[in-house]
Amino acid sequence: MAALARWCYRHRLVVLLLWVGALFGLGLSASTAGTDYANVFSLPDTDSKSAYDQMAKAFPNTSGDTDTVVWKVDSGSVKDPSVQSRIQPALDKIAGMKGVGGVTGPYSGARGAGQISSDGTIAYAQITFADQANAVPKDLVQKVVDTAQNAGRKGLQVELGGQAVQRVEEPPGGIAEGVGILAAAVVLFLAFGSFYAALLPIGVAVFGVGTGLFSTQLLSHTTDIPDLAPLLATLIGLGVGIDYALFIVTRHRRGLQRGLDPEESAVIALNTSGRAVLFAGGTVCIALAGMLVTNLRFLDGVVIGTSLTVVLSVLAATTLLPALLGFLGIRVLSRKQRRKLAANGVEPERTDNLAVRWSAAVQKRPRRIAVFALVVMAVLAFPVLSLRLGATDQGNDDSSTTTRQAYDLLATVSAPGSTALSRWSLRAVTRPPWSRTSRGRRTWPRSPRCRPRTV
Repeated sequence: MAALARWCYRHRLVVLLLWVGALFGLGLSASTAGTDYANVFSLPDTDSKSAYDQMAKAFPNTSGDTDTVVWKVDSGSVKDPSVQSRIQPALDKIAGMKGVGGVTGPYSGARGAGQISSDGTIAYAQITFADQANAVPKDLVQKVVDTAQNAGRKGLQVELGGQAVQRVEEPPGGIAEGVGILAAAVVLFLAFGSFYAALLPIGVAVFGVGTGLFSTQLLSHTTDIPDLAPLLATLIGLGVGIDYALFIVTRHRRGLQRGLDPEESAVIALNTSGRAVLFAGGTVCIALAGMLVTNLRFLDGVVIGTSLTVVLSVLAATTLLPALLGFLGIRVLSRKQRRKLAANGVEPERTDNLAVRWSAAVQKRPRRIAVFALVVMAVLAFPVLSLRLGATDQGNDDSSTTTRQAYDLLATVSAPGSTALSRWSLRAVTRPPWSRTSRGRRTWPRSPRCRPRTV
């Protein structure tokens, strides 16, 4: 590590240009190639997968997910000709779209009568796609949403629900990550008191995560990688990238305050904290690789994307960071620390701070503190025994989304027997072909009419 750190420090311009070239080169290649993420969330060797495969063979156009179109009138009935003349043409247009297997509306005889509320103010239609929700093109879903909502007018509310519709309602990515980076920058500035020192971990993390994301995007053309992988890779990469750089920068700043030459301080920091970074990065990759033994094949791409991002974050911390330290020199310290160092000279090593006293206390009573730590952990973990797991539905969506409004419309209907449009029935028609039970097994949902409930 010392030789690598010294070379990167002395050839800092070359190292920086190599990283900038790699980031922009991968970015240009990724933007030119586009994305080819494979959103196939299937469980091999399960009954639900076998059942879905049989349905795909027997009913290729109607084996996908089912979404809903819900409409409500402020006055009158959904059976009024004025309402039907707006809704039915929209449903017919949706049924004719490529990728839509069929539409079951409330105006199709006795079967459709069960899709109208008892008071006649709310009705819904089921749209069955040819593919599962994650495989349905977003432009097709958007056309379905636009066509259905264009049928609405004053006094006629039209909303849509379902897994495919929920995908196009998702907010654009990058907002949460940007807020996280900004918050991290503020915390680092308050901790270091130096603008340059605060930017170092952020910059290293951006280079590591950026090259990792672009590389993952290119790999999506050669192997199955879900579009969930970039999100997880960004979250994990930012965390480890900032954390790893923080280790090294903190050790380097302490070395400068002890009077070490900037180059020697950077080399020592990489030779000590840098080794911890290598060990930590390897541990994260091993932990991620544990998902490979779960036999959930769609997680393989997640492991590839996140592990690659972690590896590149470690590489950036051990090569790019010493180069950046070479550019900054003594300016990695705050102005106050530099003035104090110039006025008072070398700062002596403190042996009376809280960390030193705590470590000495732990070493004196290792058994007692170990037992105490285990008791505290057991108390904190005790609520897990009462944990009840369950899947979220579209009642958790933002109130402004059409999926949430469709959910609320059906949830307000109270009707007995086969016309019951309840929260349970909406979940049944908007879930994918399989759902997870409390025991973790995936099963086919039953028809809403098998178990009518009212709200």
